[in-house]
Amino acid sequence: MYRDIATTLYKRGEASMDGYQVPGWAWAVFGISALIFVPAFLVVGYTLQYIYPTLAIVEDPSPPAYDQISLGEDGRAMSKDTPPNANAAKTPAITSSLRSTHRAVYAISGWPSLFRGYAAYLFFSTVMGLFAGVFGAVGVPALIAAPLAALAVAQPYAAWTHIIISAPSSKFFWQRLPPFKRAFKATALPLLLFIFATELSALLPAGLAVLLNFNAWGNKRPNNLPQYHKDDAWKGVVVLLATLAAQVFLVIPAQVVLTRVQASFLPEEDDTIVPFDRSFGGKVVPAIVGGKGYIGMVDAWKSFSRASWIRLVKLYVKIFLVTIALCFAWVLVLIPEFVVIANNSRKAGDL
Repeated sequence: MYRDIATTLYKRGEASMDGYQVPGWAWAVFGISALIFVPAFLVVGYTLQYIYPTLAIVEDPSPPAYDQISLGEDGRAMSKDTPPNANAAKTPAITSSLRSTHRAVYAISGWPSLFRGYAAYLFFSTVMGLFAGVFGAVGVPALIAAPLAALAVAQPYAAWTHIIISAPSSKFFWQRLPPFKRAFKATALPLLLFIFATELSALLPAGLAVLLNFNAWGNKRPNNLPQYHKDDAWKGVVVLLATLAAQVFLVIPAQVVLTRVQASFLPEEDDTIVPFDRSFGGKVVPAIVGGKGYIGMVDAWKSFSRASWIRLVKLYVKIFLVTIALCFAWVLVLIPEFVVIANNSRKAGDL
């Protein structure tokens, strides 16, 4: 939202400078700003909001049997002689803080690790968007179209989760796709639940804003900034609290269930980069002995401890604060840049 408002302000200022010639160094200023903020927004928008929570959801600080792995320069797992669980009770969870999570991910292969699985993410996001567009074109409501489109990416979505939580592999993305039948049967219901919760979390605050007659910025008219009134302050707080509540009580629980179900059929040959109980407390029965080879939604929910819930919510709070801080930093840089450039611009006729 803050990025959109800042962009709107910039476009307004740009329009107000019609007939003016900006100095040549202005483009260098914009270029430097882009070099700084574009990677920062990519890290916040992908690494912090997707990779770190996924690791936190699957991490079990004290699994029944976990051999800690280290990654060599080629990204391959190397065994350690440290007995499993030797320091489980004393060592805090890797995802207990942003710093330790970042350190664990960055240690894999440097900054490229911050974008691990990005190609797979772009693939299933694009496919899902195409299906959603087709459903929307034939009149299917978004609340129904989005979950249906998500079913088309059940297999690549599960592969993306496996890539995120496991050590680097020499296999290509398409070679790590789990069997379609297993991925679909295991994740269809939790995937529908997650997408439905995500859509609902956007519709509920929007509906509340309409009900309160809150003058909020909207992406349908991105170039128009709303005229705020004195009572919009408390209305904005109410809508913000409703948005956060929807995320905490709808989206995050659905995400936990989906991610843990996806992780439950991680191939045996893949080592994880965080402590992980593959058996989920004995709930996963291998298909080779007649079991499903994955856990259901109820077991995915029950196997996530209270301590893990607290750790995950704290992580999301920190990510939210970092995101807000970055957006404010961008606005604080963008506005002075525009003011300085405007003051050094001249009318085209005066040149």
